[in-house]
Amino acid sequence: PPGKQEQLEADLELKGISYEIMIPDVQKLIELEKLAAPSKGAPNPKHAMTWDDYHTLEDMYTYLDYLEETFDFVTTEVIGQSYEGRDMRVVKVCRGGCGEKKAVWIDGGIHAREWVSPATVTWMLMELVENDAAHADLTEGLDWYFVASANPDGYAFSRDHNRMWRKTRSDNGGILHCKGVDANRNWGFHWNEGGSSNDKCSDTYHGPSAFSEVENVAVSNFLLTVKDNLIFYNSIHSYSQLILLPWGFQQTPPDDYEEMYALALKGGDALTAVHGKTYETGCIPCMLYIASGSSTDWAHGEAGIGFTTSMELRDTGELRIYPAC
Repeated sequence: PPGKQEQLEADLELKGISYEIMIPDVQKLIELEKLAAPSKGAPNPKHAMTWDDYHTLEDMYTYLDYLEETFDFVTTEVIGQSYEGRDMRVVKVCRGGCGEKKAVWIDGGIHAREWVSPATVTWMLMELVENDAAHADLTEGLDWYFVASANPDGYAFSRDHNRMWRKTRSDNGGILHCKGVDANRNWGFHWNEGGSSNDKCSDTYHGPSAFSEVENVAVSNFLLTVKDNLIFYNSIHSYSQLILLPWGFQQTPPDDYEEMYALALKGGDALTAVHGKTYETGCIPCMLYIASGSSTDWAHGEAGIGFTTSMELRDTGELRIYPAC
């Protein structure tokens, strides 16, 4: 809290705990986020999206509508509603119809406050579809599925009320009237086996049961309908510049970890070749901490998708808001 910094530093030194101040003023960064970056071109009058600012879910959905209306290989599907009644929409990019090719899944925004995640997912969608001629092999050889915001209620709340909100907005029944569940601790594969909290007010509260959150049910049910064709699953987070691999619930990796690790290293090298930034690669506990009930673990362990990852976008702590991967 303000005014307690000196006491905190003294206590840390007394206990022999080393520390480093990474962000001296978080509020200043929050204010900077409200300023749009210089525009690189005129906005498209047919939708509300740009990639020089953080947009509402409604703006993102105007872009999905635009893609569906403009490109004959793009369709969208409402796969369910959030707790507060917002549509959960999947974008399907499939030449010649979906289901005949191997497929890629990319989602963002499962943690509400990670605004750069939906921005990046929609940018990837834009690049894949609108610049298709530059890399037609990506749509000719693969089907693609995107969810821009896997936690739309939390995202709206983080924009309108609490910038640091992370969870869903469900009523979790706590006596202190705390709301929500950490949607990335709520998936039904080794749920509640470490790295999550029983405290209903905690940012990492895992929920009363696996798949208690309707948003996760909607996404997982759709994934099960396409899982046999999926060869790649990426749930995009921020921040830290990491390519995180299963498992999250334990230190021991899956049997095919080395295969995933080798592929992830190639992806990291490709990113470095583009912008010179290094993404470290490893299992979730190796790089961060135990985290059971994650979507990445479920996608690999339950849905059987061969390569699953949770990418932590740029940067490593200085700004946290780079809209780039």
